[in-house]
Amino acid sequence: MTPARVIIADDHALFRNGLRQILVAEGVDVVGEAASGEEALEQVAAHPGSVLLLDIAMPGHMDGLETARRLHDSGADVKVVMLSGREDRDALFTAIAAGAKGYVAKDADPSQLVAAIALIAGGGTVFSESVAAGLAEGISDLDYEPGEYQRRRLGLSEREVQILRLLATPMATAQIASRLFLSPKTIQNHVSAIYRKLDVRSRSDAVVKGIELNLIPGKSS
Repeated sequence: MTPARVIIADDHALFRNGLRQILVAEGVDVVGEAASGEEALEQVAAHPGSVLLLDIAMPGHMDGLETARRLHDSGADVKVVMLSGREDRDALFTAIAAGAKGYVAKDADPSQLVAAIALIAGGGTVFSESVAAGLAEGISDLDYEPGEYQRRRLGLSEREVQILRLLATPMATAQIASRLFLSPKTIQNHVSAIYRKLDVRSRSDAVVKGIELNLIPGKSS
């Protein structure tokens, strides 16, 4: 059987090197590495049909979940496996929505990871028992919001998300203040915090970023 072709995307060089050695020793063909989401996109374009082992906590403006979402939306020929240091239900749902085929803990036994790669390369999906249990719990609760992981990751308060969603409407600052029973100055302070946390400089950019991160519901592509 032809060995799976794998790309490793993680910002820690030591982790990438160690994982590469383990996979190569197990007969896995590691065809590329990436230290950022942008580099991961480039590697996927250069090696179509690969399995991408993608760190969920990539640094910069494009973390692992955003990278997976962009690959999914573009129809890239890749099977994404999210790697995480901990199991997070919100991140799990976001990963599944982004088309991930697996969600594997970084401390998994190497043999388990190799088996997962082979299964996913063959068209299957892999989620650990505890992750699957969390998935079932979330479905039964029916309380999952796609943007919740990003809200917590960026440190946005619920009030800031509420204001961000109102920024996507034609309402002026004074109107938003009146609707929320706050002063215009308080709204401006919240807006400044939103811009800083989203790393944007304008209302339109904040709205675009909010849509991309599923913080503004019902508008994503």
